[in-house]
Formats: sequence, C-alpha cells, structure tokens
Amino acid sequence: METGRILIIARKEFADTLRGRRFLLVLGMFLIIAFIGALQGIQSYHTALNSYSKMLTFGTTGVSPFWLVKPTVLDVFFRMGQTVSLLGAVLGIAVGFDLFSREKEDHSLKVLLSHPVYRDEVITGKALGGVATLALATVLAMGITLSLLLISSHVPLPGECGMIVIFGVATLLYLAGCFAIALAMSVVADRSGEALMYAFIVFFLLSLVLPAAGVAAADAVVGDGPEEPTVADDSDMEKWYAYQEEWRRQHGMRDAVVQTVHLFSPEINYNEITRAVTQPNKYLIMHSPPDDPDYYRPDSEPDYTEVLGHLWKNIVALLLVPAIFLGYAYIRFQRLDLR
Repeated sequence: METGRILIIARKEFADTLRGRRFLLVLGMFLIIAFIGALQGIQSYHTALNSYSKMLTFGTTGVSPFWLVKPTVLDVFFRMGQTVSLLGAVLGIAVGFDLFSREKEDHSLKVLLSHPVYRDEVITGKALGGVATLALATVLAMGITLSLLLISSHVPLPGECGMIVIFGVATLLYLAGCFAIALAMSVVADRSGEALMYAFIVFFLLSLVLPAAGVAAADAVVGDGPEEPTVADDSDMEKWYAYQEEWRRQHGMRDAVVQTVHLFSPEINYNEITRAVTQPNKYLIMHSPPDDPDYYRPDSEPDYTEVLGHLWKNIVALLLVPAIFLGYAYIRFQRLDLR
C-alpha cells in the first residue's frame, strides 16, 4: 500500500465532493439549520438563566433538582446535537452512497483499477476523502456556533471547552458512521439509487427498528413484574421489602437488555453522548444512586471525569460503527468482480 497514491485519491474525492451540487445543497441546509439552532440555543440559555435567577430569589424549597442546575453555554450545543442527529445522517449518507456505485454505472471503476493502483489504496483513499469532507462540515458547524457565542459575549470556561471538543469528536464519529454505512452499500449495490435506498434502510433499522426490538426482547426476557402485596400491618413489611427487591432486580435486568441493544444504534449513542457533555449536571443527577439522593448536588461544579466514565460504552460503540462497515466495505471491494 503506497501512501502517496492513497493521498492522491483522497484529495481527488475531497475536491470532487466539494464541487458536487448535491453535497453543497445538503451542507448548506446543515449549516443553516445549525445556525438557527445556535440562535435558538442562545435564546433558550438566556431564558433559562433568567428563570434560574428568579428561582434563587424567591426560594428553592420543594423544587426539583433539575431546576436547580445553573444553565451553561453548553446548552447551546445541545440544540446543535439535535440538528446533527436528524440532518447529519443525511449528510453522511449523501457523501458516501455513490462513491463506487456511480463509477460502476459509468464503467470508470475498471479504468481506475487498470492503472498501477491496488484496490486497498482505492477504497482507503475514498474513505479518507469522505471523512475529510465530513470533518470540514463539522468544523464549519462548530465554528458557526462558537462565533455566535462569542458575538453574544459568552465565553466558555476551560472545562466547558473540553466538553465542546468531545462533542465535536462525537459529531464527527456519528457522521463517519453514517458515511461508512453508505460506503458499504455503495460497494454492494450496482446503482446509486439502490445504494442510497440500502443505506437509509440500514440506518433506520439500526436507529428505529433495533431499539424497538430491544425493548420487546427485554419485556419478553423479564416477563411480568412481581405482584404488589397488600400491606395491612407491620407483619407484612417483609413481603413489601421482598417485592421491592424483586422489582429492582427485574427492572435492572430489563434496563441491561435495553441498553445492550441500544449500543448498536449510532443515533442513540450519539444522543446519549450529546446529552451528557452538553448537560453534565443533569446527567450526573440522573445517574445518581437511587438510595443516595444527595450523591450529587445540582449547585456543585460538574465532575467531567465522572461524566466520561459513564459514557465509555457509548464512545466505544460509536467508534465500532464506522470500523465495522468500513471493514465490510473493504472486504467486499477486494472480492468485487468487475467483469
């Protein structure tokens, strides 16, 4: 494998993608919606900050811990994450679905492989070019949001800057996962229309069908919950404690099955990471031990290390999606018959 030839192919794919009208259209929509989402996020941040100040003025007795969390500029990126979750998949698929199927249709792939270049160099170069394009889109969207924050005189704190970087990396991984799905389908399909259809089918299977199937499987595995006992006096309290213990056991088993299945969904993993890094205080409150309500105080500084400790499974799962589909595309392309 020659690095020079790989970079030549990557630069060509990067330039061709940037000149394509379809990509520019989707990228323009992506950036416009990111811009609008950032404006809405800043407005929501101001509203939440005013509500927080009024609540502290009039007292916080009996108020839910979620309302006691002080708003931060990271809330603005939560809006951006919602945008990426929906439109980012379209952008990633748009970049990769015709990288090989288009060349199969116009028979230029045979001409390319007739040159002194190996197949692994071709697919590696095309993959690098596509990922570089998505990295550019991510940087542009992040730059727009950060610029709006600075223009509105909101400067992130050092810890928040670290979370913003992690959010950007997770966004790129999510886009790369969608791109890898499209690239694999482009290798499999003979026409671009088929590749586009297959890519969206796989994405929706992973994002919608599989999570729903996971919930159904969890309900089937766990079964019906324990029957709640009738407590007439203190002598029946042992039955009540046994019921609570059994309910917690079944509920924990069900959550374990659901969360395991959800790890195969790139959209759910990305949403989980986005929620954690953009709303760390609320995320830590949600993951506090149920038997220790004072484990985490909403007015304390968020422990970003603990936040990342909860997310390592989601981060690994988000890394596996592009790795699996790019690996599959690599193997299929090496065995592809072009006669």
